[in-house]
Amino acid sequence: MKNFAKDTSALILGGTVFACGLCIFAAPNEILTGGAAGLAVILGSLFKIPLGTGILLVNIPLLITAFFVCGKRYALKTVYAVVLFSAVIDIFELIVPVRYNGDKLLCAVYGGILTGIGLFIVMKRSIVTGGSDLLAYIIQRMRPGRSMSTLLLIIDGIVAALGALTYRSLETALYSMSLIIILTLTLNTLLSGRSQGNVHFIFSGDTDRIIKCINSELDRGCTVLNGRGGYSNSEKDIIMCAVNLRESVVLRRRVFEIDPNAFIIIADASRVCGNGFIRPEKEEIF
Repeated sequence: MKNFAKDTSALILGGTVFACGLCIFAAPNEILTGGAAGLAVILGSLFKIPLGTGILLVNIPLLITAFFVCGKRYALKTVYAVVLFSAVIDIFELIVPVRYNGDKLLCAVYGGILTGIGLFIVMKRSIVTGGSDLLAYIIQRMRPGRSMSTLLLIIDGIVAALGALTYRSLETALYSMSLIIILTLTLNTLLSGRSQGNVHFIFSGDTDRIIKCINSELDRGCTVLNGRGGYSNSEKDIIMCAVNLRESVVLRRRVFEIDPNAFIIIADASRVCGNGFIRPEKEEIF
């Protein structure tokens, strides 16, 4: 029940933020967000269908397919998410009359940022709201080995092209792709922000003080590896420590303050899970 309440809260909050980008900036200027929301903008323009209802209609065949391909439990959870997410967008569109009809580039930028933040709020709870994400997942289940990012790019590109044909404007496709790129960058940055980090391999003659510094000042753990110099053939300890991007700067400064002759190898880590970093179960969106 606690997780259900958190999921519901995330869908309401995320749907509201997403609706800000879609209803205020994107849809009034005929800019598509890709996926089901992009098709909903087209349906709204042609048939005056509310955006949330349009998203739900587009997702119906995908949800039926997901029931058979992905299983009953996954499909039912996604149905709940799609219905609530769509309802929040319809309510927002109904009660918030604000629409921005200014510079289209600004609409693409702010529409992309807000929709990206909205999806992040939902996705960090491991919820899928249908659309291109669900379609890409279904294709991946049916055709294993296909890249999720490539599938999403193709699907969103097709939606942008449909928008250009519908509105008979190449600018629609160009602004739509700009919004989709900004949305993707925003979403990826937020999703990976806490989980990205650096792995430091520290070679020093004063390992005890450095370990104490890592434990007390950075509140991080570390592992001491046994090594042997290839040239000197002497035994030495190597400190291995994973920290986030901000802590990396502090760690380097403190290491060289303790031992000016220290040697550090820094490796980028695209994901660091558990023990002070992002929880493992939140890494898998699907």
